[in-house]
Amino acid sequence: MNQNRLKLNSTKTEYIKFASQTQLNKCVVNGINVNETHVDESTVIKYLGVWFDTVISFDRHITEKCKVAMFNLYRIKSLRAHLGRKPLEQLVHSLVMSHLDYCCTLLYGLPDCSLARLQRVQNFAARLILNRRKFDSATQSLKELHWLPIKFRILFRLLCLAFKCVNGTAPRYLCEYFIYSTTGYSLRSGPTFTVPRTKTRRHGDRAFSVAGPQEWNKLPLNIKACTSLTTFKGKLKTHIFALAYQ
Repeated sequence: MNQNRLKLNSTKTEYIKFASQTQLNKCVVNGINVNETHVDESTVIKYLGVWFDTVISFDRHITEKCKVAMFNLYRIKSLRAHLGRKPLEQLVHSLVMSHLDYCCTLLYGLPDCSLARLQRVQNFAARLILNRRKFDSATQSLKELHWLPIKFRILFRLLCLAFKCVNGTAPRYLCEYFIYSTTGYSLRSGPTFTVPRTKTRRHGDRAFSVAGPQEWNKLPLNIKACTSLTTFKGKLKTHIFALAYQ
């Protein structure tokens, strides 16, 4: 750093360890020194708008996104009497759903109890647009708006990214995760990709290198055969919508 005339700002620099709770308990470090500058350890960091914690549970990220989304929902609610259905829906999409969808593929594989908070915000937004009461069916409101529940919205965006990887429009380092498997015989579902084996379900199975090929292999052949992203999104949403509300 001295050769490049750079200096570490200790007040803005922090580091974090990522591991399971068991492994973290084994590793106890009271900060590190970089060029004689002490850097403190942090349990949560914010990077590109996403909050990362040591066990990658994204609890802080979900909390922050729900906080902003609910704040905007109550502001929109105060204006509902002066807005029509279409402007109201546009406001909800731009000020609420954008926060729930931000980098949501990182939330793939999280337990339902973690995603439940995001789902409650989406249910509130759906009832607000349709002017439904608090105890009216949230599922019926989502179906009427043709919205996918949070868990399936995450799956939808994951598969859209997988489509770009399969067709070579995603960054190379992501495309390299999709390797055709050599089975020696043809399958009705068409060519499939190799799904790497992992040692941990909590972290390993959530990685895009595993989840991407795995979820892609489950798709029907008519969806995987799409060459246009627009066509793929249309067929994919119809397919996932049927899965979500079957």
